Amino acid sequence: MPLNELLPAVSQLSHQDKLRLIHFLLREVAREDGCELEPTDEQDRENLLLKQLASTEAVVWSPYEAYEAAETLSELLKAAKQEGNA
Repeated sequence: MPLNELLPAVSQLSHQDKLRLIHFLLREVAREDGCELEPTDEQDRENLLLKQLASTEAVVWSPYEAYEAAETLSELLKAAKQEGNA
């Protein structure tokens, strides 16, 4: 099918289907160039996910020992209480 016939059909696709088409085309072009973008089996997928997780930095915040935050909240509550009494 020529591209000029395909483009009007593509423009009628939903947003989600356009994203799926982009993903499909990217994989096809990569495969034609000798690259495999997706792991071939489940174990490879799990290993890839673990590598991605290991390369990211997670920040965990806890309210414990957050003394400045507690002090700020306390001051805000006092100010709100004073405004309510005024």
